[in-house]
Order: sequence, then structure tokens, then C-alpha cells
Amino acid sequence: MTDDQLVRRIDASLEKPDAELEADLPDLLDEMAGRTDDLVRVYPETFGRVTDRMETMDIASFVAANPDTADQFQELLWAGMNVLVETSPEVREEIDDDITVTFEAEDCPMVGHLEVDADERTIRGGAGRLDDAMLEITGPAETLVGLIVGSVDPIQGYIQQRYEMDGPVHKGTRLAPIMTSLSEQVPAES
Repeated sequence: MTDDQLVRRIDASLEKPDAELEADLPDLLDEMAGRTDDLVRVYPETFGRVTDRMETMDIASFVAANPDTADQFQELLWAGMNVLVETSPEVREEIDDDITVTFEAEDCPMVGHLEVDADERTIRGGAGRLDDAMLEITGPAETLVGLIVGSVDPIQGYIQQRYEMDGPVHKGTRLAPIMTSLSEQVPAES
């Protein structure tokens, strides 16, 4: 399947109700495996639409019903965010500290990580736990995804106790503007 055909399939699925989209996602994620970076570079608006739909889905239910797909779901999300960092001077300017984070959902089997590298001014993330993460962030899957895509403000979410953070507060304080700047780069629907 060509990239254009895959993007048309993704766009068509994004128009469906949540239950139908969730049924389509495992096959779509399989099709995207190994192609996500290129798809996000060439079709950034589609990535933006995917992140918008993530905010309407019941992420915890989806992950609980599709545990094998949970890692692919996170890889899609992080691959898109990684490309946004590479193409965004605004985000790279915010990166001035090394920070490692493990995200763990309390309501489903979803664990992911984030590595901020100040020397290279990069952010890399993906599925799975980091052994020696500086920060451990736990909360509902919806909140964790919201922190990544921008629907949950990192500072306000913490103050409102939408998630918990274990680790040095100054690292969390340095991470917040990076996450905010990153989420501002997610393409909005036109």
C-alpha cells in the first residue's frame, strides 16, 4: 500500500465513530509500522488529526482491549512528536536540560518513556519503562496522552492533581515548557 493510500485510509477511519476507529486502529498501526516518521513528515495534518481524535477516545479502554497494540499506539504518538522536535527550532530552543521520564497509566497496561537530550537538543520517546528515569509520572491514560499532545497543561495538571510525579521537582519544572512548546507544534486541522 502506498503512503497516499494509507493516509486516505487513516483519514477515512478518523471520520468514523470511536468504536469503529478503535476497531480499525490495530490494522492501521500495523500498516504504519516503520513508516511513521516519513508519514508525519509528508502528511503532518493527518498526524494532527490523529492526535485530535486521541483526545476523544477512551484510551484506557482501547489499550485494555488491545494490549498488543498499546506499544504501537505509543510508537505512533512518539514518532510524530520526535519529527516535530526535529523540525521545530522553537521546541529545540526550550531543550536545555537532560531529563528522562517514565509515564505509567493507572487505568490500563500502558507504560512509556521520554528522553530529553540537552546536548543534541532532541526528544525521543516510546513504549516501555526506563530503568533509571529521573521522573516517574503516573495517572489516567487520558491525562498522560493529554500531557503529550497538549490538552493537559503540565503545570495546571499537576496542581489539579490530575497526575502524580515522583522525582526532582526542578526537572518537572524544566520539562513543562518543553512539553508545552512541543504540543504547540502539533498541526491543527485546517
